[in-house]
Amino acid sequence: MTALPAPDPALPSAAEPAAPRTLATVLRGAMHLAFAALPALGALRAITADHVHPALAIAAALLVAGIYAAGSALARRGRGPADVAATDLLLPSPAWMLGLLAAWVAATLVSAAFVWVAFPLFFLVLFTLGRPAGPLALAAVTAWAVLAPLAVGAQDSLGVGEIVGPVVGAVFTLVAHTVWRSLLEESARTLRLLAQLREAQADLADSERRKGVAEERQRLAQDIHDTLAQGLNSIVLLSRSAGAAHPQAAGDFTRIEETARANLADARLLVRDLAERTSADDLEQALRAVVDRTAPLAPATRLELRVDGQARELPAATVGTVQRAAQSLLANVLRHARAERCVLTLGWFEDRLTLDVVDDGIGFDPSAPARPTGEGGDGLRLLRSRIAAAGGTVSIDSTPGEGTTVGLALPFAAPGPQADLQRETR
Repeated sequence: MTALPAPDPALPSAAEPAAPRTLATVLRGAMHLAFAALPALGALRAITADHVHPALAIAAALLVAGIYAAGSALARRGRGPADVAATDLLLPSPAWMLGLLAAWVAATLVSAAFVWVAFPLFFLVLFTLGRPAGPLALAAVTAWAVLAPLAVGAQDSLGVGEIVGPVVGAVFTLVAHTVWRSLLEESARTLRLLAQLREAQADLADSERRKGVAEERQRLAQDIHDTLAQGLNSIVLLSRSAGAAHPQAAGDFTRIEETARANLADARLLVRDLAERTSADDLEQALRAVVDRTAPLAPATRLELRVDGQARELPAATVGTVQRAAQSLLANVLRHARAERCVLTLGWFEDRLTLDVVDDGIGFDPSAPARPTGEGGDGLRLLRSRIAAAGGTVSIDSTPGEGTTVGLALPFAAPGPQADLQRETR
């Protein structure tokens, strides 16, 4: 049986985007540190440099840091660990962002020392508000960071540093955010490719498994056909001959023959169920295999296969249907026709394929009543039924003493599923 391909251990799991996970962790940590340190430093500078009342400065710092901390905690609590993506910054809603911005503006009105909280806010507005609101909010935060000292009267004019600092910080943040988004998109594409590759590996493994199972079933079916079924068939023939040679024991030999027939029918049923239902070979190869397997069983009958026309692609079910039909018809020839020659002709036409089985045997009367079920003779009836289910037709031309011709025709666009022949003809 074909070994199954193992998944490639070198392929990273789709749940482990290492680079985005690391960057997200670093960025979250930087945000936490910034909102812990910058409000505290702002409060300290407001008290020492701007001479703001300590209670007011501390309240402003706690307001900014508290809103940030509360929003981060609520975002983490609202989502379990299994729901957090590797690239998730765990940011709350835009409403929280607007509240944080309002608290920051209020803090800057207390003291211009709180302006420096704008730098982590640059990242937050871009990540929280998205496009186009994020860049617009970034421009607004930058403008207020530049103008806030004038608004609170901390200085009379703007120096180069007061303008360049926030603007450079905003531009840097915008570039970093763009790179971050590009990394996320590339990571998402990589994850999709990995998922597709793993799906292809799984499909290949399943295909190899089914192929191995089919090969093993085919081997078992062939072994049963070549050993058990042939042995039971020999018992049937020997019992029939012995019954004719010893009339006094005919009843015993008949029971032996009936038992062997019943077991032979079970063996054929098992062979049929084990046989591969979807052949990978084309139809001509399948029919040649049928002829090659049947020829040793009929040394007195010369079997030939002819092919007319250009072969075309067929569904595996159609190949199986025609292959089973050929097996059934050859079995009838071997058991009943007493023919010296039998020719199978596979014909390829524009809209259909045909299979003609012609023998020079004793023939029969197609209009004669069929024998009761259980006494044989129902093979052609089953053949007609199965070919009709596949959208095809069966024609029979036979005359006692002049041989038999059975013709099958199947359209290439047959309606309904192509069913395999489910029973061996008798």
